[in-house]
Amino acid sequence: MIERLKNGMILLAVLTIAHACEKSNTGADIYNYRIIETVTDGFINTSDSTILLDFSSGFASAENLTAEFSISEGATAMIGSVIQVSGVTANNYEKPLALKITAEDGNNTSNWQIIGINNDYTYDWGLGGFLENSFSRERDYDWYLDQGETGQYKYENCGPTSTVMAAKWSDRNFTQTPVDARSAYHSDGGWWYTDDISNYLTDYGIPHTISGLGIHKAENEQIIRSGLDNGFVVLLCLDMYYITATEVQEYRVDKFYYTGAPGWGHFIIVKGCTTVDGNVFFEVYDPYSMGKRYYDGSLKGKNRYYRSEDIYSATRKWWNYVFLISEKNNKKSHFLTPPDLTEIEHSRGR
Repeated sequence: MIERLKNGMILLAVLTIAHACEKSNTGADIYNYRIIETVTDGFINTSDSTILLDFSSGFASAENLTAEFSISEGATAMIGSVIQVSGVTANNYEKPLALKITAEDGNNTSNWQIIGINNDYTYDWGLGGFLENSFSRERDYDWYLDQGETGQYKYENCGPTSTVMAAKWSDRNFTQTPVDARSAYHSDGGWWYTDDISNYLTDYGIPHTISGLGIHKAENEQIIRSGLDNGFVVLLCLDMYYITATEVQEYRVDKFYYTGAPGWGHFIIVKGCTTVDGNVFFEVYDPYSMGKRYYDGSLKGKNRYYRSEDIYSATRKWWNYVFLISEKNNKKSHFLTPPDLTEIEHSRGR
């Protein structure tokens, strides 16, 4: 897997490592790094000062493992406040570690990030390296829709599009489209409100309810995860301004479009949850692809990952509720109480 992660940087990195001794004279250099318990050397990437460690083959845990490494003569290696002794010091490599090397004379230092990787996609997608757990309420048929393909009101159609996606997830035989939904409510354009979504789902017998979120991040995260654990998908109304913007366009984490200022109301569907390097990400269907695709041709809003803390901020500041949507004709739908729309302050999205 490390071979695949090297990509176009491999030639430069190999040349750099091969001639490290003769090219470097900082006194704070690292030449190799490997975990004793594995058979694979770490990949030292000098272009971004990272050391990638592959734990994908038979390692359920990367805790309490010991590294062998070589650094400049007389230099000192530290992770936090712990001096690193080659072949002796053990670390937990399930989260990124900051390694600092200080030259013998104390004048020069170099800083590295050690990243453990136990799968072949999360690092490439910008989520991190060590996958702890992941689950998704996916279907065996395609139910993602791009609001960019919904006609005249495509820039305001996140509500109709997300609602129809939820209905398609609930009922594989659902044939209505976002254009049909737009014709049913606010046919002359404009943002959809949360009560429009509930009314439309009720019109077509899609089992759902509305549940309040909490006031703390951990509470909100638990409510959303509980909905997913119980077999539902979750539809959110949130302010996308508070979702972090992606650093790299090919990453599948964070927002991939510009939102400008607070007040960017939007609807998305949460269909899964993934924990990487101790960070929780919600797997979403964001309808705002607008035709934007990754190099592999897939739409950017499909299977996107947003950070739990961002979801908390974006819902807390906009609409502190969630829709829980069940599979149609499933026994779990009986656990959903139809929402009393008069008891809820509704919000909107575009």
